[in-house]
Amino acid sequence: MSELEVKQLLDRGERYRALRDSLFTGQYKNDLGDLPLDVSRLYKMSGALSESQIEVVELDATDLAQAIAKKTYTSTQVIEAYLLSAALAHSATNCLAWFFPEEALERARWLDEQLEKTGELVGPLHGVPISVKDFIMVKGISQTSGHIASSGFIPEEDAHIVSILRDAGAVFYAKTTMPQSIMHLETDSFLGVTSNPFNCNLTAGGSSGGEGALVGARGSPLGITTDIGGSTRGPAANNGLWGFKPTAMRLPKGMKGIMPGADGVAGAIGPIAHSLRDLDLFCRVLLDAQPWNQDINIPPMPWSPLTLARPIKIGVMWEDSVVRPVAPVRQAMREVVYQLRAKGMEVVDYPAYPAAEAWTMIKRLYYLDGAKKLREMLDGEPMLPLTTWITSNAQSQDIGSMWRLVNERDVFRNAYTKFFRSENFDAVLSPAAPGPAGPHGSSKYWSYTSFWNLLDWPALVFPTGHKVAPTDHDDAEYQGRNPEETEYYSSYSRDKAIGAPIGLQLSVPRFEDEKLFAVAKQVNAALAR
Repeated sequence: MSELEVKQLLDRGERYRALRDSLFTGQYKNDLGDLPLDVSRLYKMSGALSESQIEVVELDATDLAQAIAKKTYTSTQVIEAYLLSAALAHSATNCLAWFFPEEALERARWLDEQLEKTGELVGPLHGVPISVKDFIMVKGISQTSGHIASSGFIPEEDAHIVSILRDAGAVFYAKTTMPQSIMHLETDSFLGVTSNPFNCNLTAGGSSGGEGALVGARGSPLGITTDIGGSTRGPAANNGLWGFKPTAMRLPKGMKGIMPGADGVAGAIGPIAHSLRDLDLFCRVLLDAQPWNQDINIPPMPWSPLTLARPIKIGVMWEDSVVRPVAPVRQAMREVVYQLRAKGMEVVDYPAYPAAEAWTMIKRLYYLDGAKKLREMLDGEPMLPLTTWITSNAQSQDIGSMWRLVNERDVFRNAYTKFFRSENFDAVLSPAAPGPAGPHGSSKYWSYTSFWNLLDWPALVFPTGHKVAPTDHDDAEYQGRNPEETEYYSSYSRDKAIGAPIGLQLSVPRFEDEKLFAVAKQVNAALAR
């Protein structure tokens, strides 16, 4: 591509960003001036929302649905509150890729009219606002896939998952930011960097970082995310939220594969929210719609919640033997384990998984075409540093090599699952990352989350309630045991991470998604929340 063509491409990106920014007008335009690092309560402190609107945005999605059903609030009142709060969150964190208040208000008014006329709810999500990761299609709404060449695509139909949620009564109003190549655990693209609402010097995570920041700042009660290496769970942990990566084909998608050969590491779609019951609501609504009747890749497995009446056994994987978690994460792990044991659960040490082997394998499986398709999609757009990093070792595989890699993956999966079952564990508890949200541009160690993508085990991140505090040990004298650990600790600073939430992770074998929720329910109860 010539220098002129590159300039024209970059100009196109600037125009699209300016068009996105122009959507925030009138009551949605915020000139906030200097802000504190913690903007997570901006909806409450700014004066932009009334007291009743603050009450609305502090409800989880389940309570919102019930309040609308009881006519405590109308759908219009709810979306009006969330539009204001979302605009505030965006002004502080740059979390929105597109914003469409008029369409949302029209939808909410229609829902109110239907309820008034018929006395019946359109569905279990009647009037509940839901935000959507940018590359998931919403009919008639401009989107991108994180790079300039994709900007401005307007789909003529909803993604499968969006159509089901719309039929259930959801109100869509915002698309959220994602990184250039999708394959970042941060969010940075031609639309700019998305920051963490609890500390704007830190990343919100990725690739669903816009969702993490928006939901974390109370600009959305429930968001649609995707996860192929930690893209749901990283933002959930970084923003003090609940996030669920299901078994890859369990929930409907309605989008094309992220990259050629992506079935080597199948991406999953899942929710991010403020409560465990909201994750359950999301899954129940989708699977009650029997999506397997439209998508042959989805197994005909209805959502079937279960209760574990017997004492459960949790294996605690304190670290992965490659990068030791930093002090605030270690402390959160110890306190959670103490509380679980105090409630009578069997909580025992679980051996570190072969993280180095798994990370080497999954990096080869991510870009089976040597990242050729990605480079074609960028179409001359300069690669951002984290895009360059994740593709630096990508090697194109011939068909024989691909078969061998997939076979190695399946042998690895079988061996790991066999060990797990041999000890009668119900779930594995582990860190969601070696540390809290990191400085922008530093997220290069994925193995605490990507390991479960390699296995295709469902995994769920939950907030511990802990945040990095000035009193935490700073690990300043720790010497890394290997290059990965040394690099990680060189980027971590307790003093720069003050206020960052700490999340932990639960995992179970493939297709045991409901069991994961049963375990999480007991864990949540043990933590007295």
